[in-house]
Amino acid sequence: LNWGGCLADDMGLGKTLQAICFLQYIKEKNKDATSLVICPTSLIYNWENELQKFAPSLKYHIYYGSNRSFSDEHLENYDIIITSYGTMRNDIKELKEHKFEYILLDESQQIKNPDAQVTKAVVLLQSKNRMILSGTPVQNNTFDLYAQMNFLNPGFLGNREFFKTNFATPIDKSGDSETAAQLRRLI
Repeated sequence: LNWGGCLADDMGLGKTLQAICFLQYIKEKNKDATSLVICPTSLIYNWENELQKFAPSLKYHIYYGSNRSFSDEHLENYDIIITSYGTMRNDIKELKEHKFEYILLDESQQIKNPDAQVTKAVVLLQSKNRMILSGTPVQNNTFDLYAQMNFLNPGFLGNREFFKTNFATPIDKSGDSETAAQLRRLI
């Protein structure tokens, strides 16, 4: 169906490892596939360590730091590109020109605010499909889900105003359990 997916297991249950196994599977299906992993800066080297440990055959490139550059050669030579949300936001003009197999957002609650520059930038990226990982997709209120789900499957939950009116407000302000159940089934 080419729908994006959300892996929202609790912290410490192995979302990174599950994602790496999935990326290995994607690579086995399409040897030319290059996926982009975007994560907080503090997790870049965790991804590197996990890849070395659990998928040593996957070639990765860390796109981060002051001496970075990106070209089609990176798509030809690497299976996974790992970068931070800040680097992606700063280099969006260059990165949006390339098409990735998958774009995977780790700690996807980083894009919960649809008005934030990082959220506006990430939706410009091109890929065949998308995935998000988060132990806390909802931190403050139901509206936290909107930007994350809209990144995965644009328009699936309607536009911002529709989501706010039909889901966020009834759930958060009125405690509408029927609407919450409906949203839960949708996502």
